[in-house]
Amino acid sequence: MISHLIACIAAFPLKEPVTQAREYKAKLGTPYKIGIVGITSGTNDRSELGESRLVTLEKVQTALAYGGKKVTFVAPAGKKLIIFLATIKNPEKGPIYITSDKTFGLRLYDTTYTAKDVSYRGALTKGGDLLDHHLKPGESIEVATVYEFPSVTPHLRVGMYYHTYMPKNAVMFDLTDKIEPPRSVFAKSNMNYVDWVSIDKSKEFDLDDLTFKVLDCQPIKDNGFAVKVQISNPMPMTGNWGWQYAKAIVRDAKGAETSYYPSFTVGPDWNMTIEPGKSVVGEYRFYPADQAPPKTFVLTQNSTKRTVTVTGL
Repeated sequence: MISHLIACIAAFPLKEPVTQAREYKAKLGTPYKIGIVGITSGTNDRSELGESRLVTLEKVQTALAYGGKKVTFVAPAGKKLIIFLATIKNPEKGPIYITSDKTFGLRLYDTTYTAKDVSYRGALTKGGDLLDHHLKPGESIEVATVYEFPSVTPHLRVGMYYHTYMPKNAVMFDLTDKIEPPRSVFAKSNMNYVDWVSIDKSKEFDLDDLTFKVLDCQPIKDNGFAVKVQISNPMPMTGNWGWQYAKAIVRDAKGAETSYYPSFTVGPDWNMTIEPGKSVVGEYRFYPADQAPPKTFVLTQNSTKRTVTVTGL
């Protein structure tokens, strides 16, 4: 519910005076009915409007990238993604409509965030398709809703709702300790990410939507060196890579650095795309003025400025 989340954050202070302790009793794996029904004036008769959902929040994840078949979400500099995996079931007698803007909304509690700090990025099916589904009575669908949060956050306390902002019976979760262990090398905990890491050559690392591993570093002609790198695409959507996506340097034992010549060499038939589940192996070529063998290799993503230093070349 992109419009509801943004409206809530913009129109209401997220740090509210606490008159009594909040109770976060909602649990993962438990279905909760949210939304509204119609009331006939003067009779109190209730009628279904197609605006209620039975939502089970299954899992919560953090990441720097999350993707589907037609879109890949990447957290910008200073941000991370929080992904809410849920099952939505139709509890009504008629059909309900599920789209990226018609899943469920989240209200944030006990925080000083402002509207610019948190944003809704979209929703996908579990299989990675865009949401555009009519659910018949009793039918359900598994979805992932993706939000952008600051890279460092102390906790995750949210209220879940649909259509009506913050009803009195809002479903309230404290998910701080319920987040699954992240896979990113930039994650220092399940809630806190950094923009720079140093890792050993033997370790694979992520840089936004792709993963990398330095295979070796060998001398080449003209007193240069080639750092051989394997790049893999774990996303459901085709990824792109080439010399223009990141700045690459090597440093010698004294810390002196050499920028690479602007090329990333793979082969004559490579078109700068990496298909889902596939890998390419290429070389970054360097020519140090003193011909000293490099000891570290550094990649900095141009778009997000995240940096990985690989040691032990």
